[in-house]
Amino acid sequence: MRKRTTAPPILKENKAEKVNDSSASSRTKPRPDVNIKKDVVKGLPVEDRIATLTETIGRNPYDPQLFYQRGILYFSKGKTKEALNDYNRSIKINPKSGKAYYARAELWAALNNNRLALLDIEKAMELEGIKGEFDRDPVNQAM
Repeated sequence: MRKRTTAPPILKENKAEKVNDSSASSRTKPRPDVNIKKDVVKGLPVEDRIATLTETIGRNPYDPQLFYQRGILYFSKGKTKEALNDYNRSIKINPKSGKAYYARAELWAALNNNRLALLDIEKAMELEGIKGEFDRDPVNQAM
């Protein structure tokens, strides 16, 4: 059997495709668009990564990971309003995502809203199964 010499299409429907190789008769592999946040946008300038994620969100509006990733990029560019909106959307879609609460806590800490930062850090810890409480300023914990 010939090996594939070209890369698979990047932005396709989220379906599984069959992969054949000599070691296994067949197995399923997730379509590339599922990993767009990791594979495709890696190495691109931040603005291009944001644009790619925005396009992908248009096709997958209920994927909390896409909003989370775009929120991180917005935050890295200092666009706190957009980042907050994306973190909130990610949490609304998947309220059990500790990392989204933690990312939002970092944003609150950067905005000097320690009360909300602490609440989100505690929620993230609860969701991730981390015991304990923060007894110091959450700005120092989140950064």
